[in-house]
Amino acid sequence: MDIGKKIKKLRTEKLMTQSELTGGEITRNMLSRIENGAALPSLGTVVYLASKLGVPAGYLLSEGEEEFIYHKTSAMKNIRRAYIDKHFELCRDMCVTEFEEFDDELELIYTDCCVGLSKECILNGQMRRACAYLDEAVLHLNNTMYDTTTQKNSITIMFGLLKEISPALDSDVTDTAISEEVFHPVVFGDIFCKYLTVILDIDKYALFIEDIGNSGLDNLSSKDQLLVLHLQARAQMKNNEYSEAVNTLKSVIDSDAIPPRLLLYLACADMEICCRETNDYKGAYEFSHNKLEILEHMLSDE
Repeated sequence: MDIGKKIKKLRTEKLMTQSELTGGEITRNMLSRIENGAALPSLGTVVYLASKLGVPAGYLLSEGEEEFIYHKTSAMKNIRRAYIDKHFELCRDMCVTEFEEFDDELELIYTDCCVGLSKECILNGQMRRACAYLDEAVLHLNNTMYDTTTQKNSITIMFGLLKEISPALDSDVTDTAISEEVFHPVVFGDIFCKYLTVILDIDKYALFIEDIGNSGLDNLSSKDQLLVLHLQARAQMKNNEYSEAVNTLKSVIDSDAIPPRLLLYLACADMEICCRETNDYKGAYEFSHNKLEILEHMLSDE
């Protein structure tokens, strides 16, 4: 991008008029000619305009890779802040807005944002949107030199859950078969993905409890504690302790923490089974109805 286009782009991004930018130092006509490529600014003018636009003078004079580095140095402060604070949608949008092309670091950040947004969508019951974000993550993780094993495992295990909910919820860009090594809670640092490994294979429950116990249940958020409570109900069901599981599931459904839509769906599905096993057929019917109603919302294109 030539110097005139850079100046005009920065000025319009800051919602400045030409008169506001010139400030009496140069004429508005001269600025217009510079922005349109009809004239080149003197070094003094470059320094002045750069200070008004809040960028290094070197950025206005830079070209090619040098230009990218200057621009990245300026933009990355806000991108990193949004990333660290887990404002994934904001961070992803800033990456797209600020850069036409990504380097390895930006590819990794963008991938993590898509994975984070997928988790949020799955918990909120926005399953088709989650699939789209996961596919987007796959496309970007293949463009970075950094180790993306954690991201690949997270994507695989989330697609595993999505396919359990509906076979139509699968990737359009990658193989989503789950290997045994991914089917292990310890593989993940994220509590949600650990939870999914047990949802997909209850035999991993003991490993999950051992792994979570090492870091302490008290350190979990109230909503993450609901995930652990739900897995406790699943373990009770496996041991045919259906009455106990009913009480545990009621604690999940009626929690003041307000369970996310995914958890409500799974808990209602489990309550249907438990009610049937304890001869509460009215309860089984009601929870079956609730489950299907939640599922309809989760599979919509909202």
